[in-house]
Amino acid sequence: MKGLVLATAFSVLLLAGIATNQSFGSSSHPYILEWGNYGNIDGGQFFQLESLSVDNEGNVYVTDSGNARIQKFTSDGQFLETWGVRGTDNGEFEYPTGIATYESNVYVVDREQHRIQVFDSTGKFLQSWGEFGSEQGEFFYPHGIAISNDGVVYVADTKNYRIQQFTTDGEFLSSFGIYGPGDGRLRTPVDVALGENYVYVADPGNYKIEKYTFEGISVASFDYSFGGYSVRPNGLIVDPDGNIYFTDSYKHRIIKIDPEGNTLKIFGSVGNEKGKFVEPKDIVLDDRGYLFVADFANNRIQKFETPIVMKIEEALTAEQAKKLEELTYEEESKD
Repeated sequence: MKGLVLATAFSVLLLAGIATNQSFGSSSHPYILEWGNYGNIDGGQFFQLESLSVDNEGNVYVTDSGNARIQKFTSDGQFLETWGVRGTDNGEFEYPTGIATYESNVYVVDREQHRIQVFDSTGKFLQSWGEFGSEQGEFFYPHGIAISNDGVVYVADTKNYRIQQFTTDGEFLSSFGIYGPGDGRLRTPVDVALGENYVYVADPGNYKIEKYTFEGISVASFDYSFGGYSVRPNGLIVDPDGNIYFTDSYKHRIIKIDPEGNTLKIFGSVGNEKGKFVEPKDIVLDDRGYLFVADFANNRIQKFETPIVMKIEEALTAEQAKKLEELTYEEESKD
C-alpha cells in the first residue's frame, strides 16, 4: 500500500506501547536482498521501473514503465504475474508511473494517457477515470498516487501543479496546490504520501517536500542541502512513527527525516553494488517494516531492514507471551 502505513502488525506495535528506539548507525538499515535486471522478459526483467506498492499480503507491485506493464512479486522477489502492453485501450499503458493498492485492487497512474486505471490483484481491468485537461478530475501528466485507510485517493497531478482527491470509484472530491516557488506552492509535484495527520508532497522542481493537512492547508516546507548540493526529493513514504523516507534520485541516496523535517539518516551512494543506487525513484514500506527501493537505472529492486522490523518482532513476541500467560492462567483456574 502506498499511503498511510498502519497495518495489523503496526497496530500491535502501538498497542504494546514500545517506545521508539532510533538507531542511525551503518547497521540501522541493513541490505537484505535484491532482484531484477535489464530486459523485457517476464519474471523480473525491467526497463525504467518507476514506482512500487505493497498489498496487505506483502506482495510487491512494480510499474515497469519502459516496458509498459505491471509486475507482481512476493516480498522476497519471487515472480507471480504480469499484465499490460503498450497502447491506449483499457488495460494498456503508454507509460505507467505511480501505483497504489487498496483492499484487493490496484490503482495505476497511466501518465501519458492522463488517467488512472484500476485492476484487481490478478490484473483484470475494472475501470478508469481521467483525461487530459485542467478541470476537476482531469490531469496533465500525473505521476504519484496514494490511498488513505478510509479510501481517499490522492493523485499528484504534476503539470497542473496540484494534488487531486477522489473516491476509489473515481468521483472527484477536492484539490489543492498553487504554482510557484514559495512555501505551500508547487512546481513539479511527483509523489504524495500520507501520514496519520498530514499529507507530504515531493516537489523536486522546488527542491523540497511540502507538508499539508488533509484539507490542503500548508503546514511546512522542508528543503535540504548536503555537501553543497540541493536535494531533489522524488518518491516518499511515511513510517508508523511518522518519519518520512524519500529518494534523492539525483544524488543516488535515501534520506530519512522526522515529522518536523529534521534529518535522521542518509544512506546510499552511486553504484551498482549492494546498497548502492543509480537514480532511485520510489520507496515503500511493507507491514513488517521492510523497505523496498525502486533502483531505476540499475533496473532492480532492493530490500532493506529498518528499525521498525525489530520493534514489530518485539511487540509480537510480547503480545504472544501475554496471550500464553492468559491461557495458562485460565487453565490453572479450571484446575
